[in-house]
Amino acid sequence: MRFRLLGPLEIQAGEDDWRGIGAPKWRSVLAALLINAGQIVPADALINEVWGETPPAKAGNLISIYVLRLRRLLGDTDSTVLVTRAPGYLLRLRPGDTDAQVFETLVREGRRAYAAGDPERAAAQLAEALALWHGSPLADVPATTLVETEAERLTDLRLDAAELRITAELACGSHAQVIPELRRLLADHSLRENLWLLLMRALDGAGRHAEALEAYGQARGVLAEELGVDPGAELRQYYAELLAKDDALTKDAGDAPGSISAGTVAASSRPAPSAPAPAGSPLPRSVPAPAQLPMDVADFTGRDDQVRHLCDLLSSASGDDESGAVRIALVAGSGGLGKTSLAVHAAHRVRGHFPDGQLYVDLLGATPHPLPPADVLARFLRDLGVDGRQVPLDEDERAARYRTGLAGRRVLVVLDNARDAAQVRPLLPGSASCAVLVTTRSRMPDLASTRLVDLDVLDDDDALTLFTRIVGDERAEAEPEATAELLLTCAGLPLAIRICAARLASRSGWTIRVLADRLRDTRRRLDEMAVGDLAVRASFQVGFASLPARVHPDGIDPARAFCLLGLWQGASISAAAAGALFGTPEFLATDALEVLVDTHLLESKGADRYQFHDLLRVYASERAMADLSEPDRSAAVGRLLRWYMYTADAAATVVAPDRYNMPLDLVEGDQPPLVFAAVDDALAWYDRDRANLIAATKQASASGWHDIAWRLPAPLLNIYERRGSWAECIATNRIALDSAQQAGNRQGEAWVLSTLGYALGFTHESEAIGYLEQSLAIRRQIGDAKGEAQSANNLADAYWRLGRVSEAIALFHKARDLNRDVGNRYGEAAALTNLGAALLDVRRAEEAVGHLEQACKTFGEIGYLDGIGYAMYVLGDCYLSLGRDTDAVDCFRQAVSSHQAAGSRQRQAVTLQALGRVQARNGLAGEASRSWAQAAAIFDELGDATRAAEVRAEQAVSGISGDSR
Repeated sequence: MRFRLLGPLEIQAGEDDWRGIGAPKWRSVLAALLINAGQIVPADALINEVWGETPPAKAGNLISIYVLRLRRLLGDTDSTVLVTRAPGYLLRLRPGDTDAQVFETLVREGRRAYAAGDPERAAAQLAEALALWHGSPLADVPATTLVETEAERLTDLRLDAAELRITAELACGSHAQVIPELRRLLADHSLRENLWLLLMRALDGAGRHAEALEAYGQARGVLAEELGVDPGAELRQYYAELLAKDDALTKDAGDAPGSISAGTVAASSRPAPSAPAPAGSPLPRSVPAPAQLPMDVADFTGRDDQVRHLCDLLSSASGDDESGAVRIALVAGSGGLGKTSLAVHAAHRVRGHFPDGQLYVDLLGATPHPLPPADVLARFLRDLGVDGRQVPLDEDERAARYRTGLAGRRVLVVLDNARDAAQVRPLLPGSASCAVLVTTRSRMPDLASTRLVDLDVLDDDDALTLFTRIVGDERAEAEPEATAELLLTCAGLPLAIRICAARLASRSGWTIRVLADRLRDTRRRLDEMAVGDLAVRASFQVGFASLPARVHPDGIDPARAFCLLGLWQGASISAAAAGALFGTPEFLATDALEVLVDTHLLESKGADRYQFHDLLRVYASERAMADLSEPDRSAAVGRLLRWYMYTADAAATVVAPDRYNMPLDLVEGDQPPLVFAAVDDALAWYDRDRANLIAATKQASASGWHDIAWRLPAPLLNIYERRGSWAECIATNRIALDSAQQAGNRQGEAWVLSTLGYALGFTHESEAIGYLEQSLAIRRQIGDAKGEAQSANNLADAYWRLGRVSEAIALFHKARDLNRDVGNRYGEAAALTNLGAALLDVRRAEEAVGHLEQACKTFGEIGYLDGIGYAMYVLGDCYLSLGRDTDAVDCFRQAVSSHQAAGSRQRQAVTLQALGRVQARNGLAGEASRSWAQAAAIFDELGDATRAAEVRAEQAVSGISGDSR
């Protein structure tokens, strides 16, 4: 599959790497193309999907940009999947390219199997189809008629498939197992009579005759209340059959029994012109008010919010401010973001508020020779009418005279390109009637009374507007795809956009495609981004050259840190990982990283998370190649990749201490891995670094570090399973398999084959069998007995998930024996648990109980709480199928306690949900209510809104109120 529609919209970016779509407008474009796959969707139709009846002037170009972003996410470098075809675009799909296609194919196969008299196969096919769903279809796509119609169609198909699967399950005798699902479905579809019919059949088949009769009463009540009608003929007929079976109720056949009522479950504007400034104290008539602002930029684009904020802040400067504080606005950002353009533009808009003048100076702070404050003060004093011969020699005296001269006057002071707070402080007026506007590459946290405007790159709309103002609308509209590619390469940096547009404007013989193609080569990209005295590389170089030396004597120079960061191919980096890359302790790495952030050569998007702007990444990579020797580069990359390998192993050990593992020794001189105090800490690290783990695996493989590339993802199986990260597991282990083979490590190859096969089996891929069989064969060949036992268990699990239950049961027996032979008690207990679950699946619950009881005992003896919890959960299901509800309640309670102690919150919630069902069934309304409430609360904490809603709906259908005692 390449696309997922059966939930939030996702796209496959590279092999088995699934990602959400960041921007709502991109999702709208992709959804429209997917719904009309194989058909040309006109650009006008896409424009309507994104903006409705109020599209922007350059909507066609913006659609091209969004299409190109989607191609990059998909890895469609040659545009063979998302094709440009006049008058719009066409998305080519192969059979099975979307989860919706796979779902509909499996449903058709399930229907054929059921019609052919094979309910077991039908149930398996339909269960596999329904397992593809992970939420409401197209859940995160902005609603339009097209999207809502398709979502409704898919939802109806899902409900039809669920009904047929349950029908097939009933034909196989699985009455008790389908009851909870039917109640959940009825919570959302209480008017669907077939669901009520299936519920009645399931309850009666499970020996719960009275509840089946009660369900009819609930159905009749809902239909009467909502539609004012009686149940249909089929439902009434089955009810009559139930009554006929119960001689004790014959006398009441004309009336439905009393029931607990189920009820129903509700499913940019420009800144306003400045007001006239109040009268101020003018300068002497003999000295004209300084008007030093540079010329405003004629094609200034975007930044509406920042312009408005600056205008509001600067124009509110008033001599009536009792605090006497001068308003200081600080515009900070990296080179090329247009700080000066923004400051000058805002200053022109508010200059009417400063009738006594506007002072401006370029402080040259980003150059090797910034202006001394004393020289600037001397110039400002002369500009304000002080005779040059009367300018004091001492800097402090000049500053005092400067403040005296500005007292009570309304003057705007623009300090452009400041180096640091020390350069700015002497130039600040002392009167609140003045205002100061500073631009800088440093955030200057030590400058008091400032209001920071931290600039970022332009969004797609503003980037396109700036570009077309220079090259012209007609030229951009003639080459929408080339324009989109060029702008994405510029990554929203105004300087880069201006340079590229200026080059095109001065070369009428060039098409936009010519320049876009020249920019593709990252080695030449910054060479192409230069025109006249403007150059992106030169802008970056100014900031790089002005970096200070290391803060701590044992630390690292920020400039060297910048170069080393250019070696890392991940999207972000933490301070601990940077310490490994730099070869320094984490706290010293943080010092260097924060200097780079303060100078806008690095971005900090969250706590302990650092990343480059796209073009700065190119520049950092250039600097690394120019300034670092090959041995230094290799050593740094090796340190970082090994650190990820060590930390992944440490996290896996905390999550599953008894897992299969191969010893891993720390290389002398390497930074130690992270230490995790608890399972939740290890999982939280994985959540933060999951994308970087993929990047590290890819970089290790591409760089020839094959022993790291296979060893890094191999131990993470239990973490992947806890998080449901099967796509990441498969993607990294495919790379690991190739590297293990290139490294010639047979034991590692078998380990990776086992992990990869298990993951593919979990996602119902038949490909899993081949990998697991290879793993088993290699481990037998090299005498890895513990590994052989693991592979046997994983192969049996794959058989089970693919519906080959009899083969699975036989192999689970074998896996149990193999683990006993090597003394692997964890593996033995895992095989026993899986064996019990497989036996329960084929309605051999009595046989399963003994295996599960032994699994619980073994897990208890080795202290693996999560294993105890899961085995107890399956044992509880066995007791339910045997009608031993009291024993089931006890098992579920013990399972809840074990999962809670192990920190396994998701499993704890699932078990609480099951506990609530059996408690409700046995009339324990208060206990059921509490169990369901706890389950829903945990699902809420985990961000699983769908499961939380299911729990609450199940409780609502049961008729047990949330405040039951």
